[in-house]
Amino acid sequence: MSVNAKTVRRLNAVRIALNSRVDATTRALAQGWGRAFEEISDEWSAAIDELLRIGDGEWPSRAQIARAGRASRAMRATIARLEALSQAAGVTVSGELADLVRMADDWEKALVGSQLPSVIDWARVDPAAVDAIIKRTTGRVESRLRPLPAEQAAVMKQTLIRGVLVGDNPKAAASEMLKRLGGNFDGGRRRAEVITRTEMISAHREAALASRGANADVLKGWMWTATKSDRTCPACLAMDGREFAVDASGPDGHPCCRCTAVPITKSYRDLGLDVDEPPSEYQSGRDWFAEQPRSTQIRIMGAERLRRLDVGDLGWDDLPIRLENPDWRPSYVVRPLAA
Repeated sequence: MSVNAKTVRRLNAVRIALNSRVDATTRALAQGWGRAFEEISDEWSAAIDELLRIGDGEWPSRAQIARAGRASRAMRATIARLEALSQAAGVTVSGELADLVRMADDWEKALVGSQLPSVIDWARVDPAAVDAIIKRTTGRVESRLRPLPAEQAAVMKQTLIRGVLVGDNPKAAASEMLKRLGGNFDGGRRRAEVITRTEMISAHREAALASRGANADVLKGWMWTATKSDRTCPACLAMDGREFAVDASGPDGHPCCRCTAVPITKSYRDLGLDVDEPPSEYQSGRDWFAEQPRSTQIRIMGAERLRRLDVGDLGWDDLPIRLENPDWRPSYVVRPLAA
């Protein structure tokens, strides 16, 4: 293989294109979530005012809250909004998946082509396999979003029951309770964003895997590449540069992981090309990390993990740990310092 400067440029272009599609989807989701709470905030304000009147200077009891008509109506409106948001998110994601999955094949071809001195024939992924990826991912998104309304409603109900200190300032108490309920509602948005982002990127990775499988005759495998910055997690940085078989899935990073698989070709000689092969120009995560200022290294690793790396109590291969997750998929995360 020859992962050269051209390959790295194309890899960066792939990341930008992928992230822009995913960001646009999650941005639309966030905007919808924000508008939804604005639409029910008046209902919650009226409900909180009623609860303050019932309590007569104290936050009402669980039984009083349960009997409060305004609070019940506000909760029903909240559940309805959350259900509509979850359904809309599923529809939005499924609409974006078709383009995202089909583009993966073009991106794989471009990355492979950047490593070779001549044009190669590229086998396209079977359309039925592409449709299966879209259907499978859409099902995962919908199933993971479905519990959100009930879960967030339960959290908001517990927030009401826990109450707020009223004292001599009921207006401040009402404002604080509305703020807490808004934060609870927004918690659903954050979870929906993680689900959406993770599943869209997973669909891209599944499509890329299918593309590599269709062209295994020219490939040696693929390489895990991390998006290197002071936000990169230690596990991703440690996995950066590792090579995997053509038929291996991945990168199996944590939720919202920004890592990318780069297909790596067989050697020129193995491909029957009588041309000298240039050396790889790819800089591994470890080498990149060694060049960073101490402040950046601490932001990435944390002071104690970095200290252990420095003294040899911890090795780079010790940083990632593979976790099994029967409800999702295996993923590599940072090994806890206590482990």
